[in-house]
Amino acid sequence: MRRKPCYFSVPGLILAFWCLTAFPGCSVKTPPVSVPRIIVEIPHDSAAFVQGLFYDNGRLYESDGLYGKSAMRTLDAMTGALLKHVPLNSRYFGEGCAKMEETIVQITWQEQTALTYSRADLSPDATLVYSGEGWGLTSDGRNFYMSNGSDTLFVRNREFTIVRKIPVTSHGLPVKNLNELEYVKGTVFANVWYSDSILEINPENGHVESIIDCSSLVKKERPASAECVLNGIAYNQAIGKFYLTGKKWKKIFVVEIPDK
Repeated sequence: MRRKPCYFSVPGLILAFWCLTAFPGCSVKTPPVSVPRIIVEIPHDSAAFVQGLFYDNGRLYESDGLYGKSAMRTLDAMTGALLKHVPLNSRYFGEGCAKMEETIVQITWQEQTALTYSRADLSPDATLVYSGEGWGLTSDGRNFYMSNGSDTLFVRNREFTIVRKIPVTSHGLPVKNLNELEYVKGTVFANVWYSDSILEINPENGHVESIIDCSSLVKKERPASAECVLNGIAYNQAIGKFYLTGKKWKKIFVVEIPDK
């Protein structure tokens, strides 16, 4: 399996909640919480261990993990139908994925290798190298944002060189286990591994500005095991909706997330 199971820790949010509960006059405030509204449910392959997801031109691009089962796939964003499946060499464990112009980049967990593909047909291209683990990946069109399970987001240029590090905090305390990422209108959305929540992070200062509580989606999905966690965020700018799913989930939820 991907990693040893562990429980997530969001110490800043926990501290704030405790303070407000124990001391009603406490000045510490938790970030605002919103709940996604389900618009439609799309069928999803329950064998796919989703590690990364993004939307582009009517298609969902999905990176799947597990050794011997990792792949890069494209799906019809309306029906969930599989359009293309590119298996990875068994030595790779697929992780996050993102688009940069006409190139798709897919990072790997411990192999310190980013695979690239042509956006047009997912034909393999050159590889990029980096140090450490790879978890989540997204792009703002100029740079990549990458997570490695720590409390830090790494901004990388097109050559995959680190140009900036963003420590992510809530109330001055680090937020760890940052996983799948999605960049939307100047904000980085991030799953916290083993959490039912998605965080909205300001990439300028790393502050958590709001929390999206996806527990209702998890309850509706009824994942097959504790490993089948929420872990897929894609955004369709044309309709202003998100696609949310998880590892080995049977559904992709198209949702509307209220403004904070």
